[in-house]
Amino acid sequence: MTATLRWLAENLEEALCAAIMIFMAGLGFLNVVTRYLGFSLAYTEEVLVMLMVWLTMFGAAVGMKRGSHLAMSFLRDRCPAGARAGLDLLNLLLTLATLTAVIYLCLAYQLPDEILMDTRTSALDIPTWWYTLAIPVGGASVMIRATQSYLRGLGRRRETA
Repeated sequence: MTATLRWLAENLEEALCAAIMIFMAGLGFLNVVTRYLGFSLAYTEEVLVMLMVWLTMFGAAVGMKRGSHLAMSFLRDRCPAGARAGLDLLNLLLTLATLTAVIYLCLAYQLPDEILMDTRTSALDIPTWWYTLAIPVGGASVMIRATQSYLRGLGRRRETA
């Protein structure tokens, strides 16, 4: 695998978040400028909301990868190493179970309903399933990064043992 592909595989969510943020900032700035010129690009708010949903999901994957989600580790940190390892595994399994349920419900009910009913946004007439697709795509990304983070921690525990 080339260095570029390796970097992209390791930092895909960060790259997507950066691209989305840059685009959102530019679009928001353009909207402000046009309002001062006497007309508004009100439809841009729909694009910004949709991108915020995607940004949230990919940002959650970044947080999971970096281990920077809010955690209450007071008790875990005071447990023996074996118990901490068990709690880390339990944390991963609960995370994967929750995301699996959310993705399943989204794919089984929400997305088919939105596609079947052809629901669309009011200003741009964009299919609303474009928003909803962020849940299974981002959820899968979070699951992958959570597993990677757990395995990285497992490797570190083995090195220190």
